[in-house]
Order: sequence, then structure tokens, then C-alpha cells
Amino acid sequence: MTQMFYVATLARYALVEAADEQEARAKGTDALAALDQRGSIEIRTVRPASGEEIRLARWHEEMLSQNPEEV
Repeated sequence: MTQMFYVATLARYALVEAADEQEARAKGTDALAALDQRGSIEIRTVRPASGEEIRLARWHEEMLSQNPEEV
């Protein structure tokens, strides 16, 4: 069973679906590296995502899909 995890550096974060914190850290590192290609990624936080964080991420994805020209 998987769950959503919040994975963050000091400046950015990503929500990833993973089975455990170890998998979340690996997926989060990949996701954050795709956002910031300046160098190494130092993960500071890995924890289960809150319901509010999940709702916000889904809302954001929905808005982007409705208005892709505004990205």
C-alpha cells in the first residue's frame, strides 16, 4: 500500500506516492532534481503529507490542466 509523502529541501518540496519513507526519499530526490538542475539535492524533510497538502497539490494540477497556456 502506498501513501503520499512530503519531501523537501530548504527551498522546494514535492509530494510523491511511495510505500515508505525510503522510497519517498528516492522519488522525492528525483522529482526535486527535475525542478532544480543546479546541483546536488539535500533532502531535509520526509514525512507523510497532510490532507491539506494533498488537496492543494491536486487543485494545482487541476488548474494547470485547465489553463496550460498560463504556465
